[in-house]
Amino acid sequence: MSKVVYNINRDSLSDRVYSYIKSLILSGGLGAGERVPEVQVAQRFGVSRTPIREALKRLEEYGLIDVKPRSYAQVVRLAPEEARDVAAVRAALETLAAALLAERGTAEDFDALERIAQECESYFQSGDVGKAFEKDSELHLEMARRSNNRHLYDHMEKLDAKIQLLRLILHLPKKQLASFIHQHQDILAALRAHDVSRAKQIMEAHIMDQLEHYQPVPERQNG
Repeated sequence: MSKVVYNINRDSLSDRVYSYIKSLILSGGLGAGERVPEVQVAQRFGVSRTPIREALKRLEEYGLIDVKPRSYAQVVRLAPEEARDVAAVRAALETLAAALLAERGTAEDFDALERIAQECESYFQSGDVGKAFEKDSELHLEMARRSNNRHLYDHMEKLDAKIQLLRLILHLPKKQLASFIHQHQDILAALRAHDVSRAKQIMEAHIMDQLEHYQPVPERQNG
């Protein structure tokens, strides 16, 4: 019995460390190429290396970090020239999801999406950008899931880490971020109206217009 409790506790610690490091990356607290401060994380949570390593493994599988064998972990670099390619693929997938939802979505689907959109906006307004980004991803993935096209959802899920990294290198000002997050309401309005053309148009602009505000930010140096 004690062994089972230990595993649950360890899993819980690993989950907490995973969420903390992920949020740190998504909020910009850790930049591209920076090392994950494993010692400081261990001290913060009062844990051994085991939950840290488990969390790092999950983050590597997700695609946010690279783990160097017997060395350290660092945030993945997404080259600036990749930004438009990632955005173009994302736009193609998400406009398809928007079209399918506009055609066949139900009130239940739209209500569920509205709840996530409101949570995203709430986190952003409270200053928790990392959580806002996570909710933004959850919203777009949920759109793909509710499109009832399994292959579309699978592709979106695999692309999610690249999308998160794209957000980091775009480093959009708060005013622009607020505008793009608020666009979720325009997208949902078009979906509820079953306006396929407008839903696709808004979704594509929602994704591609972000690149127009991109200004490269010098990478921080380790140490």
